[in-house]
Amino acid sequence: MSARDTYPAEDAAAVVERLAALLAGGGAPGNAWNQLAEFSTADGDGDGNRPSRGPRSWFRRRRQSAPPESVETQIAREVRAGADAAELLRVHPNAAWRALGATWRLAEATGAPLGPALRELAAGFRDIGQSEREVAIALAAPQATSRVVLALPLVGLILGAVLGFDPLGVLFGGPIGWALLAIGGTLLAAGWWWNRRLVKSATSRPATPGFGLDLVAMGMLGGSPAKGVRAMVGDTLRGWRLEPSGVERAGPVLDLAMRAGVPAADLLRSEATLERRRARTQAAKAAAQLEVGLMLPLGVCILPAFLALGVAPIVIAVLGRVLF
Repeated sequence: MSARDTYPAEDAAAVVERLAALLAGGGAPGNAWNQLAEFSTADGDGDGNRPSRGPRSWFRRRRQSAPPESVETQIAREVRAGADAAELLRVHPNAAWRALGATWRLAEATGAPLGPALRELAAGFRDIGQSEREVAIALAAPQATSRVVLALPLVGLILGAVLGFDPLGVLFGGPIGWALLAIGGTLLAAGWWWNRRLVKSATSRPATPGFGLDLVAMGMLGGSPAKGVRAMVGDTLRGWRLEPSGVERAGPVLDLAMRAGVPAADLLRSEATLERRRARTQAAKAAAQLEVGLMLPLGVCILPAFLALGVAPIVIAVLGRVLF
């Protein structure tokens, strides 16, 4: 992840907070999207003047536009044409925006108040965005190290050429060079693949931790029975291509709330917050372990490749001059 000012979850959080405030003020959902689009256009994020082409094409058009329109501008235009905001968000590639669509749809299905639900969602997005930021900072040094060590064999070849030798001539000039080229190339490819696997593993984390528990808590505010809400949440998460996000633990939490005689929604939200903190800790731990893990491909693959491609040709070239 490259360094940047905001992250997808934080971008979504800002929009969701504005949307919650507009709905809390008594605004209609469609009008709220229009107001968000006007704010986005005034802020320089998009023009909002392109014609509607249906819910499946709106994000493809966004990717191709220059400059790209904001999500809220796209949705406002489609909603004015009669589209469903939740369905539009269902096809978005980013999980944070799909989570907004899932929240919107579940609030409509259960009759739960949408404004408070969006505030809870925005708070969750803030946590996820902060986690993304911390992990990006923690990964910056290991990823930079990974790129540098992968360039070591090339540095060796350039250094040999600068010193007046011909390492490329050695590598392509006979059986010994061909063998060194094959060994070094294989080791370099293996090191590149190993590095990518380690970085991918370190950056792989839940996109919406605790979100399923937040949805169950929201759905129960509409007066629906807990069992029915859990089933609707599961269907909604699958329909919007989202992770279970802790919804499997909603049953034990609801049982505890019933036995203790306390509001179930409060316990569910507390459990969701705990889930996000756990995910944040795990992400930070994985990022810290990456720097150590990258030493393995460095020692096993990259340094031997550097010797085969960058050092051995120079040694052979020197010996060739001395002996012949």
